[in-house]
Amino acid sequence: MTADSTPPIRLETILIIDDEAQLADVLAQNLENNGYIVLRAANAKTGWELAHERLPDLILCDIEMPDKDGRLLLQEMRADPELGHRQIVLMTGKESYANSRAAMDLGADDFLLKPFAISELLRCVAARLKRAALSRQIDDRVLAELRLSLQPTLPHKLFTPLAGILGLTQLLEEGLDTLRPVEIRQDLRGIHDAGRQLHRNLRNYLLLMELEFEGQARPNAWLDAETVIEGLNAGINAAGAQHHRASDIIRELSGGSLRANLTDLSTVAGELVDNALRYSRQGTPVNVRAWSDGTKVHFTVTDTGRGMTALQLEQIAAVQRLEGNLRVQQDLGFGLVLVHRLILNLGGRLQIKSEAGKGCTCHISLPVATA
Repeated sequence: MTADSTPPIRLETILIIDDEAQLADVLAQNLENNGYIVLRAANAKTGWELAHERLPDLILCDIEMPDKDGRLLLQEMRADPELGHRQIVLMTGKESYANSRAAMDLGADDFLLKPFAISELLRCVAARLKRAALSRQIDDRVLAELRLSLQPTLPHKLFTPLAGILGLTQLLEEGLDTLRPVEIRQDLRGIHDAGRQLHRNLRNYLLLMELEFEGQARPNAWLDAETVIEGLNAGINAAGAQHHRASDIIRELSGGSLRANLTDLSTVAGELVDNALRYSRQGTPVNVRAWSDGTKVHFTVTDTGRGMTALQLEQIAAVQRLEGNLRVQQDLGFGLVLVHRLILNLGGRLQIKSEAGKGCTCHISLPVATA
């Protein structure tokens, strides 16, 4: 290979978010001297914008900042699809935060307790970047193996959590003698969350296949208003637990009696709340309401997340017109498709109003049933 054809070395990018300008100068200079590209932000707002613009490999974030606490910024980044898997190291001068339990609870990959030596900084950065690279390699390989070994018609949504489980267990096996307790806990939590996601996706996929190909009517029973609310709450609670965002859900639930399958009712509520939590930031509200106007029971889920594009809304409309094929349904995400099928079985209607970047409202109306 000639010199001209040698691929360029990729320099890893580190974002420093800290309002202490003098400290940030020192950190940036030393990191640049060791071959890293360094970005700087003096507050959480600028850090958030830079993180999305440049997608750094690692983020060093101070906890005590005047405009927004670094812990809150960390939670928002973890909930963001583009930033959620980035390596994030919190810096703090408070010893109460710098322990393994706090790291796991907050979702940080590591902590640096101020004041720290530059050698400690460099060791931390190198270790986190090495682990991130190894994780990417394992995930890529596992996904490739799954695509070759499993039926190609299976949806990608089944592969992704399975790859996460296999990749994290391999990381644990290979690094068990050197991993710190906080890293082991983080990996175990990741395995648990991926397992729950895989279970949910498999349940939804099998139910959708049953509805799609067998056309079986779901058995419904008369449910009083209290049971209806219990069913809605079961789905809402499951979604909140999956995303570790129960406190973001604001509920106002009343209603009437329905003729419905209680499990299906919980699935509908859980899928809509899951969708709202998945595409909105940690700490932002998801409003859930249920009420009756005497002839119909209404259920709405509203978020202030990234919303849906015109293409996604058209795909949903095509599915509702029974024009969307199975591939389109899988690309859209079979959660919403399943919700539509189940609501049809309940004799109801689903409406979605959304604008990209401005959130989404899903509205279900179901006919009230008499005993």
